[in-house]
Amino acid sequence: MSDSSTPNFLLRQKIEDFSVWFFPIVDRFPQREKWALCTEIKRCVYRMMQAVIRAQKSKNKIAHLFELDAELEMLRFLVRQAHGFRYLSNRRLQLVTERITEIGKIVGGMVRRAKGA
Repeated sequence: MSDSSTPNFLLRQKIEDFSVWFFPIVDRFPQREKWALCTEIKRCVYRMMQAVIRAQKSKNKIAHLFELDAELEMLRFLVRQAHGFRYLSNRRLQLVTERITEIGKIVGGMVRRAKGA
């Protein structure tokens, strides 16, 4: 594996791991949220993965990385909403935030790297 693909692979794996961990939590939200907040959180994560794949395949990586960064911000908002509605405990909020921050750091490093290239 080349050095340039390693951050992409790590990012894809982190997002995949996040979805496997977080989607069952989201699925336990109240029934009335199944087609609203739950669906929007999942779509946001799917759009993040889509942006990663596009960044991997595109020569204009930075545009897709900025798209990914915007989706991360949206995910942060949705998670705060879920916490505000008391669907996530303080502890779960902390764990989700740590994982999102970890993904954000990888994205930030990739943006810096792409700008420097």
